[in-house]
Amino acid sequence: MAKPIGYTVHLLRVGETSWDADARIIGQTDLPMTESGADSVVDAINAFHPDHPISLVLASPEETAQRSAKLLIASPETKAKSLDGLVNIGMGLWEGVLASDLEDRCPSAYHQWKDAPERITPPEGESLFDAQDRLISTIIKAITKAKGTHPSIAIVLRPWAWAVVRCWLNEQKITDIWAQLDRPVEVESFEIMKSQLDAYQRRAKASA
Repeated sequence: MAKPIGYTVHLLRVGETSWDADARIIGQTDLPMTESGADSVVDAINAFHPDHPISLVLASPEETAQRSAKLLIASPETKAKSLDGLVNIGMGLWEGVLASDLEDRCPSAYHQWKDAPERITPPEGESLFDAQDRLISTIIKAITKAKGTHPSIAIVLRPWAWAVVRCWLNEQKITDIWAQLDRPVEVESFEIMKSQLDAYQRRAKASA
């Protein structure tokens, strides 16, 4: 079996939960999608027409990701993998807090989080850079095991994890994460060469 020389990656963000709708900060708290959130995922998938069948769907074990991933599987030949390394970014003690309340109680930290999110880690939470390393390492390890010369792979993530991965796929700085989060729910496709993954792994090892 030929080894992959490149990959087509289809990236899908899950729909909103009740905490998203209420403007509460949500990281790894596992909540179901609202009805409108689920509808947005269905609409995104219905508008998605890949050039080649998806051979592998990767998702975190979180409820929203699993539900969305199942909707993407259009063929019994499509494999699905649930990976703990793809869970959303941990927001620590900020989990469930209204964004407006955080701004009132901790204005300095809140505004720095909005202006330079890479410089702020929520108490008992996860930094953006740690999350980036975890997510990308998990994705690279999973997709490089795919068979075929150019596999077509879908990745389903919750909002913060999705935004981090989208920055990486677009070769954008992680400081652009807020701009990512303003985007609608949709399935986007990216082309990645194996040489790019190899280069990332070399940089990661050098900085370790």
